[in-house]
Amino acid sequence: MTQAPPPETLSGGPAESPPNSAPNTPVRKRSWPGTALLVIAVLWALFVAGRAVFSGRWWLWNGVGLAPPLACLLVPVVLLVPAALARRRLLTVGVVLTSLLLGSWQAGLHPGALFRGQGSVPPGAVKVVSWNTFFWDQDNDTDAFYAYLKSRDADVYLLQEYENARAGRPTPIDELARIKTEFPGYHVATRGEFLTLSRYPIVGTKALRPTDLAAPDTDWADYWNIRVLRTDVRVDGRVLSLYNTHLPDLLNVDRNPLTPSYYRSVHQLSDRRDAHFRALRADLSANRNPVVLAGDLNVLPGTGDLRWFDGLRDAAEKGDSVYPATFPVRGPALWRLDWAFVSPSLRLHRQALLDPPADLSTHRLIDLRLSLPASGDPAPTTDKDGS
Repeated sequence: MTQAPPPETLSGGPAESPPNSAPNTPVRKRSWPGTALLVIAVLWALFVAGRAVFSGRWWLWNGVGLAPPLACLLVPVVLLVPAALARRRLLTVGVVLTSLLLGSWQAGLHPGALFRGQGSVPPGAVKVVSWNTFFWDQDNDTDAFYAYLKSRDADVYLLQEYENARAGRPTPIDELARIKTEFPGYHVATRGEFLTLSRYPIVGTKALRPTDLAAPDTDWADYWNIRVLRTDVRVDGRVLSLYNTHLPDLLNVDRNPLTPSYYRSVHQLSDRRDAHFRALRADLSANRNPVVLAGDLNVLPGTGDLRWFDGLRDAAEKGDSVYPATFPVRGPALWRLDWAFVSPSLRLHRQALLDPPADLSTHRLIDLRLSLPASGDPAPTTDKDGS
């Protein structure tokens, strides 16, 4: 009996699979979640790298890089667990860890505050308070405002936004009569939006006014042209230079970021910021006195703007906060806009961040305790007009 040929010899080709049989090719699992996670990790790593390279050095970054600094640490920590479970885990985890490494020093954390506690303050230490008052007492209970200021019982007050707002524009005010009543015995220095009160005699003042500024866009030129008021005071025969500071904003939050006018505004503000930074740096470099510089700097941790304060010590190193954010007061403070720096020669005992009543200001108050060195003092610097 002749055996039937195999099926392929009858058709001239390979046998066809039965109609209902499954193909032998393995089914490929869908991998879009892992791909999406990798894309997110790469984009975040690029953002953190861009922040390290461009912040404070390229004007455009001021308009796009305003994520809370703590996010530089939290985002990669959140991504780490799903990255470890992803199909491309080695690549994804590597990208996440890279962004974590880059972001850890940009987050602005001071973990030493967990173990430091409140340092002792010796008798005779100077108490300095710095606070952006947010349009002074406008729209507030004036008596409550002054009562809060007086409750701080500072030797020196560095106060910003000694002003009101009219039709959305800063407007000068004159509250000196009330101020002298509320703070008898204090010496007063004021220029532009700044008010400095001191129990110690004022021996010199200097408003830093850069010469290369564009024309201001309001009638109150001093608001735009003076962003630092230096006041020299004599403390037990020694001179201490106090820099009351409010640098221009990074951007105008009222502008639409989808319009060209937004980016023109960011560029103009950046140019103005740089001019004020240069003037401040020049004065600091020429000043031989011990220095306290504090105020609303509109500078974020881990950014290139901090290079302008080289040689000074960040007072948060002696602070009571792991994340010394100062804005906003309502809800969790996410951004550190207000800073205090001191000369290394000063003995810094403590920095505390205090929450004022939320209706008084959007900024937290900085409370410093420090002592001066025992060395002799150079002569103070005074404005040419003798003010």
